[in-house]
Amino acid sequence: MLDMYMSSLEHLADEFKRMDLLLKLYMLSEAQNESTNHNSYISDAMTIDEVYSLLFGNGDEQYDKYLIEAELAMLNKVISQKLEASLNNGIHLSVPYISKLFGLSSFEINCIILCLLPEVNRKYEKIFGYFQDDITVKSPSIDLVLKLFTKTESEKIYARCVFDQQAPLVKYLMELQGDISDRRIPMIARHLKLDEWVVNYLLDAQVLDARLANVAEMILPEDIRKDNENTHLEKNIVSFIEYYRKNKEKGSKQIFYFNGPNGAGKMAHAKAVSCSMGMPLIIADLEKMVFSEIYYDELLRLLGRQLMIGNTALCINNFDIVMTEDGRYKEKITSLLQMIEKYVPITFILGKTEWNPSILNENVVFMGVDFPYPKASQRKEYWEKFSQEYLLDESVNIEDFSGNFRFTPGQIKRVLRLGESNSVWNGKNNGQIAIEDLNNACYTQSNRKLNHLSVKMKKTYSWDMLVLPPDQMSQMKEICNQVKFRSLVYEKWGFDKRLALGKGLNVLFSGPPGSGKTMAAEVIANEIGLEIYKIDVSQIVSKYIGETEKNLSEIFAEAETSNAILFFDEADALFGKRSEVKDAHDRYANVEISYLLQKMEEYTGIVILATNLNQNIDDAFLRRLHFNIVFPFPEKEQRKLIWKGMFPSGAPVDNELDYDFLAEKFIMAGGNIKNIAINAAFFAAKEECPIGIKHIMLAAKREYKKMGKTFVKSDFDPYYKLIEVTD
Repeated sequence: MLDMYMSSLEHLADEFKRMDLLLKLYMLSEAQNESTNHNSYISDAMTIDEVYSLLFGNGDEQYDKYLIEAELAMLNKVISQKLEASLNNGIHLSVPYISKLFGLSSFEINCIILCLLPEVNRKYEKIFGYFQDDITVKSPSIDLVLKLFTKTESEKIYARCVFDQQAPLVKYLMELQGDISDRRIPMIARHLKLDEWVVNYLLDAQVLDARLANVAEMILPEDIRKDNENTHLEKNIVSFIEYYRKNKEKGSKQIFYFNGPNGAGKMAHAKAVSCSMGMPLIIADLEKMVFSEIYYDELLRLLGRQLMIGNTALCINNFDIVMTEDGRYKEKITSLLQMIEKYVPITFILGKTEWNPSILNENVVFMGVDFPYPKASQRKEYWEKFSQEYLLDESVNIEDFSGNFRFTPGQIKRVLRLGESNSVWNGKNNGQIAIEDLNNACYTQSNRKLNHLSVKMKKTYSWDMLVLPPDQMSQMKEICNQVKFRSLVYEKWGFDKRLALGKGLNVLFSGPPGSGKTMAAEVIANEIGLEIYKIDVSQIVSKYIGETEKNLSEIFAEAETSNAILFFDEADALFGKRSEVKDAHDRYANVEISYLLQKMEEYTGIVILATNLNQNIDDAFLRRLHFNIVFPFPEKEQRKLIWKGMFPSGAPVDNELDYDFLAEKFIMAGGNIKNIAINAAFFAAKEECPIGIKHIMLAAKREYKKMGKTFVKSDFDPYYKLIEVTD
């Protein structure tokens, strides 16, 4: 077996021996120089014998210069041979690697080894203090290294250039906080101290720079747990990287922009690819970097150095923090990209919006990768896989949840975990997750921003409470069926490939007030098991330019994750005919409407618009509707059904109640009938008797007065006499 170094520590052990021999020769040279006198403070604190003892030991060894030089020559030969054998066998050694990376000279390598000595043995602090005539100085000065490693004055002068602030030795390897960067001090009087992270790297410790700990984390390939075999996308990315590794002239660095929602697998793929490439991965949080107490440019310097020296991949998380409309972080984006171009072999940038940089160098290859929300069939697979770790109630239908909630794999995991927590909190000692537990968990994951822009409606109505003509009822059923079978039609049958937009449902309910539009919306929500949110138009429309679009964007983005139904009541006020542009206000109002139409087409859930006047809706809007259901004013037979269905089963109702009279005489919409029925119930409750025609007549009189109509005796005989005493 070849005699070679198996690790950096083995190599450094010999280098430390070599440095000891050089220091011994320097010590002997200093002792022979009669002109060398140390100040009395040094002499009192440390005698020359103590220094000899530190370097040579306590034996009776003769300090023979020629024997030391011979030993040094032999050691140099051994180091050279073992280094060659190690490198030929592909063994990573830190010092030779850094030397090759930065093109360092043997003089600079000697500087590194010398500066490493006090980091592993404190005796060298005393030795350096003695040599420099100042025991408070524990690091070698530039003057000392020039004396140790140069022979002539011309060599000393030439060697000064390696200590320039922009030279690799100082820029990347030395601690910059000391006097090395103080230009008021003569260069040869400055001191050299290796950066702490560089010391760790040279000693084969793969750790993150401590100054980056608050903004980043490092993951080693062996610490990355891959749940599955390589995905097709992962294999594709790895092949992409390997192609450019073989063809570096076409692009030596690759940047991948992963675009998609949280939990879609962006981070998991960055980790998996790094693992496949055998590279450590540093995950940097850009939001924390931007607002860190450490200067942003300094963080980039530290990050770039570790990425370059450690041959490490980079993952930038929370990139959206710098993607502002006003461009306030443009310089920070530029600085980040410049660092990546210079130092990072492979970069993954994670965001939620589209981005395509236009300022990259020719040696950088950029590739955008979309991570969309999974389709319903894919979501079902995730639900089935992840739910195996939990106990689900028999009533839980995975297919319903996968169809109703547009979640990413990460969100599905969180929902199941939260559902179990809800179950235990509600008293289920075995953690069995019921439908209600899971529903609550699902809506915790979504709609967090909807509450301040809309109102969550209570789903109190069902089909048996809704009275509509047959055609309208049929259309209502069709709406529910389109939601239930969307996965089958769009995915399995392939219709999604024929539609770029418009895969959701845009529905218009038009009809007079009280005709059942709101009730119908709640019936649909109840039937398909979705939440419904009533949009408060006054809150989303803003006088500030761009604010309305921002509010609409938030509403649709949040509703998207759960396919929540968006119910825009009194929609004609917002979506009426686009006006002729007479001033800037009209022009901007039309922009808002156009933006809303765009978001409605992009939305994959249900949007219901309720208006009192169908003719107020313009043609461009109507073309985007899937259903246009007209709620007519109820005829007599419909009013009779409404009256009969208005009283709950628990309410005491007079068996002799004349429903034909009510349907014929009270010509009004369902909303007014509801008001009369409720007020009648309160009249009956006061009298402690069943709800009868007298109570309804009293309530109707109040309702007519509220509506501004007269309640004439001749119109309501023979029952008007029941309330005459109250006139």
